[in-house]
Amino acid sequence: MTALIRYDAARKAIASAYRVDEAKKIRDKAEAVRTYAKLAGDLQLQNQACEIRLRAERRAGQLLIEMEKNPGTRGEGRPRKDGTKIRRSGVRTAYPPTLDEIGISKDQSSKWQRLALLVDETTFEKALVQAREKNGELTNAALVREIRELLTPTEVLTDPDVNVVASELIRDIESQSRREKLETAIRLRNRLNPTIRKKLILALKNAKTDVGRFEAALVKDFREFSANGKCHQRIVREMMAEQPDPLLKQKKALAADFKNATVREISLAEARNLVVAQEWLGNLPGGTEHAFGLFFGDFLAGCVCFGSTAGTKVKASVCGAEHADKVKTLTRGCTLFWADPVRRSADGRTHGGSAASFLISAACREMTKKGYNVFVAYADPKANERGTIYQSLGWSFCGYSNPTEKFRRPDGKVFDARNVHLLTRDRRFGKLRYKRSRAEQKQLLIEEGCEFFKDDMRKLRYVGFYGDRRAKRILRAALRWEVLPYLKREPSPEDRVQIVDLDPVPKTVAASAT
Repeated sequence: MTALIRYDAARKAIASAYRVDEAKKIRDKAEAVRTYAKLAGDLQLQNQACEIRLRAERRAGQLLIEMEKNPGTRGEGRPRKDGTKIRRSGVRTAYPPTLDEIGISKDQSSKWQRLALLVDETTFEKALVQAREKNGELTNAALVREIRELLTPTEVLTDPDVNVVASELIRDIESQSRREKLETAIRLRNRLNPTIRKKLILALKNAKTDVGRFEAALVKDFREFSANGKCHQRIVREMMAEQPDPLLKQKKALAADFKNATVREISLAEARNLVVAQEWLGNLPGGTEHAFGLFFGDFLAGCVCFGSTAGTKVKASVCGAEHADKVKTLTRGCTLFWADPVRRSADGRTHGGSAASFLISAACREMTKKGYNVFVAYADPKANERGTIYQSLGWSFCGYSNPTEKFRRPDGKVFDARNVHLLTRDRRFGKLRYKRSRAEQKQLLIEEGCEFFKDDMRKLRYVGFYGDRRAKRILRAALRWEVLPYLKREPSPEDRVQIVDLDPVPKTVAASAT
């Protein structure tokens, strides 16, 4: 009964706190009680203390957002020779306390403000209950998982795109498990029941005939990416434009005006359906966490995805470790051909890419509500990309990424060397079959005929900053990567058009690249 009274009193104290230091004192006391309860093995008291701590952190985040910011050293003159500073104004002004004076680190301030911004009160309460019920022990990680689950859009049941079906078929054909089963059957063929052995021989014979027929049909009218300098993404979009669509006229009419456009978060399943079909790489990385769709009316016209797929150290290398939690990578993005009708500018030139610019800008603004302000994107020169879309958005060009190690299997397939660690464990069928170190796995791959090499083709990297003016100013000043002038694309022969004026001699000029 006494514990319940103290619990209710703590909740009331948090709600009535109007200064950050008040909320922090409650938070520190709750953390001390939680630590003691965990050592004593009292799970109920531990969960109550953890809940009080989380509520206090959320309240502190709300107060930090509302609190006037300390200007730091702005307004001070040049330091004296002895290192002391003097304010330009003779009138001393009372400034709000700094984070150090309150006793809060920058990391805590960032996380608490994000917790305050991430969800409303109702969602926060629901996430607390679910985290405790599902996990037994209430922790920060459990709460964040439940918040993400509640914020993830409800998955729309849609038929998988034929490209998604084909991708699954590729994995099935190249299945290591399937190959191992066949090798086992061949090695122990003398122990096979004659009836089973005959059926297996017939199945392999039929599969060989079917595979040959299917391969011939796929090769018949296949078109590889052309080497004419045109961006691969544009080639895919033009190929998809050749497919019949009975609703095309209606879609183009809606896409003609951005007043009909909305950008909202979509499920990863919806994003995968679009990305696998429309993005030239044909896959959605496993590290993708958020996806936003561009809608004209009820029609999905494009999507952009964000996640963490560039390694563990990249986030801290952008703007420093103190801002690492604000960094996200733009992993994939695409727009359908009808979403970007050719528009004519005031000087008479035609251009495209407006839909993609609109989508990325709106999606990044939505991501700032989740606490992310720095976005890293890459353009691949192998696909004739120069990052034109990021240049149009005013993102900073920060040179090239570092060379990556890759390995080539005997069958010719190339994989990123970071995938080696995925092969060090085999837990199929719920049993750990083997466990190796990364060095042992790499040596085993070399013995099997795999070739490791450095990929010298580096990607172009861009960084975009979003949020209020103060946040963008601080993050731009903290940027550790060198900012370089934009690279320009060489126009392809198809991008050249004829313009005829009063002079009867035609002039060949390069149209702006899309």
